[in-house]
Amino acid sequence: MQRKWVIFTSCAAIALAMPQLAAAQDSAPGSNMVDGNEIIVTASKRAEKLQDVPAAITAVTSEKIDTLGIRDFRDYATLVPGLSQRDNGAPGVGSIILRGLNSGPQQVTNTTAVYIDETPFSASGFVSAGGLLTPSPELAEVERIEVLKGPQGTLYGASSLGGLIRIVTRKPDATRFSGLASAEVSTTAHGEMGFMVRGSINAPIIRDQLAITATGYYRRAGGFADNVRTGSEDVNRANLYGGRVALRYTPTTDFTFDISGIYQNIDSGGYAVETLVPGTFQPAFGHYKYSNFDDFGSEIKYRIANANAEYRVGIGTFTASGSYARYKTRIETDATATYIPVARAVLGPLSQDLFGAPIDTILPANANARFYASPNMEKWTGEVRFASDRLGPVEFMVGGFYTDEDNVYYTTVFAHDAEGALRAAPFDQLVKATTTSRYKELAGFGNLTFYFTDTLDIQGGLRYAHNKQVAGTGGPGGITYYLPRVPRTFDFSDNSMSYLATLRWRPTRNFSAFVRAASGYRPGGPQTNPAPPPGAQTFVRPDTVWNYEAGIKGSALDGALSFDISAFRIDWKDIQINSLFNGIVLQGNGASARVDGIEMQLTARPSDLLTISGTMGHTNARLRSIDPGASSATGARAGDKLPLTPAWTTSLIVDHRLLLGSTVEGNVGATLRFQSDMPATFPALDPSSQNKLPEVTTLDLRASVTFDERFTVQLRADNLFDKIGYTNVGTDGGFVIRPRTVTLGASTKF
Repeated sequence: MQRKWVIFTSCAAIALAMPQLAAAQDSAPGSNMVDGNEIIVTASKRAEKLQDVPAAITAVTSEKIDTLGIRDFRDYATLVPGLSQRDNGAPGVGSIILRGLNSGPQQVTNTTAVYIDETPFSASGFVSAGGLLTPSPELAEVERIEVLKGPQGTLYGASSLGGLIRIVTRKPDATRFSGLASAEVSTTAHGEMGFMVRGSINAPIIRDQLAITATGYYRRAGGFADNVRTGSEDVNRANLYGGRVALRYTPTTDFTFDISGIYQNIDSGGYAVETLVPGTFQPAFGHYKYSNFDDFGSEIKYRIANANAEYRVGIGTFTASGSYARYKTRIETDATATYIPVARAVLGPLSQDLFGAPIDTILPANANARFYASPNMEKWTGEVRFASDRLGPVEFMVGGFYTDEDNVYYTTVFAHDAEGALRAAPFDQLVKATTTSRYKELAGFGNLTFYFTDTLDIQGGLRYAHNKQVAGTGGPGGITYYLPRVPRTFDFSDNSMSYLATLRWRPTRNFSAFVRAASGYRPGGPQTNPAPPPGAQTFVRPDTVWNYEAGIKGSALDGALSFDISAFRIDWKDIQINSLFNGIVLQGNGASARVDGIEMQLTARPSDLLTISGTMGHTNARLRSIDPGASSATGARAGDKLPLTPAWTTSLIVDHRLLLGSTVEGNVGATLRFQSDMPATFPALDPSSQNKLPEVTTLDLRASVTFDERFTVQLRADNLFDKIGYTNVGTDGGFVIRPRTVTLGASTKF
């Protein structure tokens, strides 16, 4: 505990000790200033100053993305209080966790939603398996990342129990031609070189009315993990490439039309993992080394298209948006330890009768197994809304939402011989299943703000949603341990209501306080077992949360100090969790949980040249109750901490500008990140010391020089002291953070 408070209180003491000071020219995550101006966010689906939004939001600006060299989810997650991940060792793979809402490794649907502009990009269906993925779009041409804390059910709908991540892209500018080109090369300790090239162009087509922006990139994340069994080195290298095209048409000051498309591929050759001695965090073969019978990896393909129109009338703005989002994936792992012993135990007594051969002929003891998982989604979404201006004492928003989502989840366990070759048919596939689902939702939402005075207002919001789902299991050729599976279909429909109430007080321009109560839900769905045992649920209800929160935001000392502090309590009920029914594990509503926490963001600007910012988050997420069947299936007990949420996180960011000449400016900076230990899973499921992931502290250093405000050269050293940090534990061992990586980059604006 002492170290966490040293990090945080040091930052706070520095901030509070600063005397008189001027506004800064840079901003930290969550700060209220960018280049001397207040950050404008659209989290509430209307443009507002970050300081005025009556909710906890962290905004990571494009300036900070560039300065810190943020490239993927983990880079900014460690700077956002309350944000973490069930990391599975490859870009784009894993579950997002916000404010601790995570029920363990069996959770496969989202509790945190992701939007890219107006496009919902996370799956909502009950059997979508969307929780296996962490959308990780390239952060080129991104204006900011908004992380909304707490349920966002009234404005954003399903599966935003813990909150929502909204990635806001930069829009085309019809006033001038501009562009950006950048390149970097990196070297990773214990691993190989990496590189990135990126370019974007903004071109007016009709001056002041029509413009287009095009961006393309290719990034190689150097590998550093070795597969000792195959002899392959640095197998977890990843290639990320794609592009974005956007068009903006503004024929009048009252009408804006945007259309955009995003294309991205992520190809990973392996995973950032090391095999551990059972029950310990000692590496079995050395750090960053693991043993699989083959080199397995993942492949993710994203495609997004959006059209958005805004029309300004006398009392407000109409917005109409239509989106298409699709992802296709392939995730492969070594499943020998999980499936071969079970398959031999199940088939051993039956193999002679079923196949006319002993089990050693059907499935030798030295056989290997490869697990293939492929969640895929195709989603069409439409929304219309009207946001009024303030009309005397009132302000309101009303809208409608529709989505049609198709999901297909392929899973296959392939059997291989001792040398790794695929076994001959029909004994090449132990398990094969296809789960399909269609999710349709129609919702209406609205909120109303009443201003008692210019400084005191109250807001209420509602969202009513109706969803229909059709799920299918089995699929052609479906088998379980060589035995056929019969395809089945299941229907489900449900209604959900979400609520919001806030009270906001803004006594001065530089201070606001709020209290907030909000609810959210994650859709339920059909029980997809074709013959559920007695006592099993025939359908799984939505799980719901209520979030109660109070916070203050503001700035002081003429903008030299800014702060954002909030405290919250979340009650999570009817948690969707695996349960044991007469010896069969199925989904059910088997638990409840409570999360208490506090989040704090401070920024101090001692001068025009120096910015010091710090964040601190404390999250106490634990189970309040759990049914006996769910406890048997998951190893969870009432009072257990929810997995993969550290109790404490802190960060400290320091950046100092250097005036080196009339046209030359430098910058030096450092980022210190701390994450306390945290449970990897529930204690009874893994009573060994591996259940608790050790704490980790890392330091990043950077320096850059900019010439004529156009040319920049930057040198970064991330994880300077080459610390080992574990983010998760799986069957292959411990997933690890990237070792020390030194990057040299150059960019030019034109």
